[in-house]
Amino acid sequence: MIRLICALIGYAFGSIQTAYILGKIKGIDIREHGSGNAGTTNTLRVLGTKAGLIVFAGDMLKSIIAVLLCKALFLKTHMDIAPLITIYTGLGCVLGHNFPFYLKFKGGKGIATTGGIMIAFHWYYIPVGLLLFFGNFFITHIVSIGSMLLYTGFFVQTIIMGQHGVFNVAQPVLNELYIVLAFMTLLAFFMHRTNIRRLLTGNERKTYLIKKNKMDIETNNDARNYKGEGRDMEVDMLSKEREHKTKLPGVILDEQVQFTTDLKLTCESNDILVLAVPSPFVRSTSRSMKDFVKEGQIIVNVAKGIEENTLMTLSSIIEEEIPQAKVAVMCGPSHAEEVGKEIPTSIVVGAKERKTAELLQNVFMNINFRVYTSPDVLGMEIGSALKNVVALAAGIADGLGYGDNTKAALITRGIAEITRLGVKMGGKFETFAGLTGIGDLIVTCASMHSRNRRAGILIGQGKTMQEAMDEVKMVVEGVYSAKAAIGLAKKYDVELPIIEEVNKVLFENEPAAEAVKNLMIRDKKIEIGEDFGE
Repeated sequence: MIRLICALIGYAFGSIQTAYILGKIKGIDIREHGSGNAGTTNTLRVLGTKAGLIVFAGDMLKSIIAVLLCKALFLKTHMDIAPLITIYTGLGCVLGHNFPFYLKFKGGKGIATTGGIMIAFHWYYIPVGLLLFFGNFFITHIVSIGSMLLYTGFFVQTIIMGQHGVFNVAQPVLNELYIVLAFMTLLAFFMHRTNIRRLLTGNERKTYLIKKNKMDIETNNDARNYKGEGRDMEVDMLSKEREHKTKLPGVILDEQVQFTTDLKLTCESNDILVLAVPSPFVRSTSRSMKDFVKEGQIIVNVAKGIEENTLMTLSSIIEEEIPQAKVAVMCGPSHAEEVGKEIPTSIVVGAKERKTAELLQNVFMNINFRVYTSPDVLGMEIGSALKNVVALAAGIADGLGYGDNTKAALITRGIAEITRLGVKMGGKFETFAGLTGIGDLIVTCASMHSRNRRAGILIGQGKTMQEAMDEVKMVVEGVYSAKAAIGLAKKYDVELPIIEEVNKVLFENEPAAEAVKNLMIRDKKIEIGEDFGE
């Protein structure tokens, strides 16, 4: 009975979700951003260093208070099971943190909470815990490794201390202590199963103790608008007017098209789902959809981008969040302004299975909308994401007043960069010579429908990245893909000079004209082939 009471007290304290509470104060649900966890690491990424430290301290403090309370209640009368009072309270804290009942059992992973348990357990744990967690963090910047090391170290150190008589209790009590702590360690590894998969594939995200930049703040503001009252007003407007008067004026939508904010209804009422949210919100939207998607249901992603923290393509993110779905992608030179007016357009649908690709081809193809199929999903996504970065460069050149010669050079050398990286990652060369490669790049670099080109023009004219994004008034996905492209270049050891210069202009305040100069004075190169021969 004492064990159960301690666990329940621990659960009550553990259920106090510091990250969720702080997020609500800031106006967001922290579980709908970043990794979706209500913990320190996700708070650090989404709300910045100060907020992350507050959550870290709060999650540690709640477990320390819970343990001290249970010790005050039961230690005098149950000194013979003193370690069990702490460990059962700690188990309750971790369960409460991981599975809070009032948040539909979706909380954090309990690492800071476990740190508090260790501190309340015995001061011996403090130096080892600090060394394992923070030592790893400052070496690798991968929090998940430090988290699993912390739990493993807790377990191993407890066994060592127990065998040396530090706890001064009978062996059966020690054995029970080891069993409970082993369960907590296995639970921690289970909670990190997604991180383990990313570690094995080399895609685990890194975290840095840096101040949140303006782009992050803008993303969070966009997220609030995207999921808040603005969205409801948009749905009402579309339902009544059948026309989006600011984004697609003159395009009247068929009466059969229905509009709703009910995600459950949408997912369960349709065989094929088209995911058309801005790329920074693909993960959070997928996570919200997961419980409503049936086994084998097809999701077609039309967003374009690479997730900066994980370097994952968007289809990979959807597959990770909704493993029961069949994920396809659809992309190519297809500005909505022209598709809506039934101007002839050709695109490509990519899927791992021919049956899925051909089904989607039959569903979407008509006299004005030609659909090709491809098995090279990876190549399609890399081409579609990185062309937005090159389009920023093309727009910057336009803003600087350069002409057609410069544009042609940027397009051709840009597709060369994209192809080098895409092929190294496993994409097919032919994909980058097709609609989702050079085709999509040409239209994005040349059209004023392109938000990336328009943002680039403003930057070339002297505006900052943030000023340009504010003026375009839509998500400029090339900005979010630019850093990810550099991450991929480093990972696969590929040279991307145009994309590197775009990053310097966006994030290092390099003057746009200086970026062009740097590209022009690079070392001499041969364009095609390795040698002229004799």
